[in-house]
Amino acid sequence: MRHLSNQIILLFYLFTLTNYSQDLISFHNSGNFQLIQKLSFYDINIKGTPFIFEDFVTGKIVFESGKNIVGDFRMDLYAHKIQTKNNDGKIFEISIDNTFELIISGKKYSFHELDLIETNNFVILRECLKLENISLYEFYNKNLKKPIEVTGSAANSGYGKTADPEWVDQSAYIIYYKNKYFEVPKNHKKMIGLKVFNEKDYTKFRKENKINLKKEEDLKQLIAFFN
Repeated sequence: MRHLSNQIILLFYLFTLTNYSQDLISFHNSGNFQLIQKLSFYDINIKGTPFIFEDFVTGKIVFESGKNIVGDFRMDLYAHKIQTKNNDGKIFEISIDNTFELIISGKKYSFHELDLIETNNFVILRECLKLENISLYEFYNKNLKKPIEVTGSAANSGYGKTADPEWVDQSAYIIYYKNKYFEVPKNHKKMIGLKVFNEKDYTKFRKENKINLKKEEDLKQLIAFFN
């Protein structure tokens, strides 16, 4: 009921406001937006970025009802949340759920309730190939690699020097099959162990087509064959 009431309020703004930036400014009042006062956690000196793209880019939120709203967005791959900002530069964080999708540069991002991370129940998945019986997604994810703590003789010897913290990409591909999510492993033996595909057919197909489990186009070819 909470998601439904929030969506009704959001849709009301779509009809009463005409400018997309005004929509986004007013949207935070619906309860789906939270004003970020300070991005202090990200202000420290960390290599890389926790976002798919550092700058805000124009995209479109599409609700289940078909209604949509256009604005400037970026995706936080550590917290797995969407950020947007108004004309004053204030940044808002959007509470994500499975009632809407985000489309940016022709790519569709949807939000799935999985226990893959500790920071959020919902994670961001990019739709790679969605078919009738099986689908392929990319699980975008970044973790913070913390510096190594060294003391005493180790530090003096020059070994084990403290590294700078950095954002590390830990993205993976996800197969959705029979209402279950499976993370694509890095080798074929583990892939067979998932018991998603018939072992004999899988082995024959992947050898004939030289399937590389790290390449998206190869995975799409595999998914299409078993669909």
